[in-house]
Amino acid sequence: MLEHGYEVLGVSRSDQPQAVFLPYKWLEIGQEQFVFERVDLNHDLEHLMELVRSFRPSHVVNFAAQGMVAQSWQIPEHWYQTNVVAQVRFHDQLRKLDFLEKYVHVSTPEVYGSTDNWVTESFNFLPSTPYAVSRAACDLHLRSFYEAYGFPVVF
Repeated sequence: MLEHGYEVLGVSRSDQPQAVFLPYKWLEIGQEQFVFERVDLNHDLEHLMELVRSFRPSHVVNFAAQGMVAQSWQIPEHWYQTNVVAQVRFHDQLRKLDFLEKYVHVSTPEVYGSTDNWVTESFNFLPSTPYAVSRAACDLHLRSFYEAYGFPVVF
């Protein structure tokens, strides 16, 4: 995106990795067009929305989710809080914006459970871990927002 002249706002609840993993830090292009903000979606939604309203992105690409499939069994409510509740609150704010043209939601094949073959778009969800259930719930929530509000989601 930076190579095509887009301005990019990157948000994560984690610190940025080392510069060697961040092309915008060492490529000739992109340094001025990329802004990073550390924001925890669970606790700082208001700050995140201030950034979004200020930046006014036409497109949002959301990779945000708490992963670690096996650990999701230990304290599943943490996965539901991050991957469902915080996401629903975020989407509810985004749907009210007049400048959002496209919301790209990055999901996971975990929502389909174990399969013997390739997954197709007609597969039903069959999540088998708290992580997978939380991601399927978010996917279904976004589908309902698409149906109810015309939310511009792409999976």
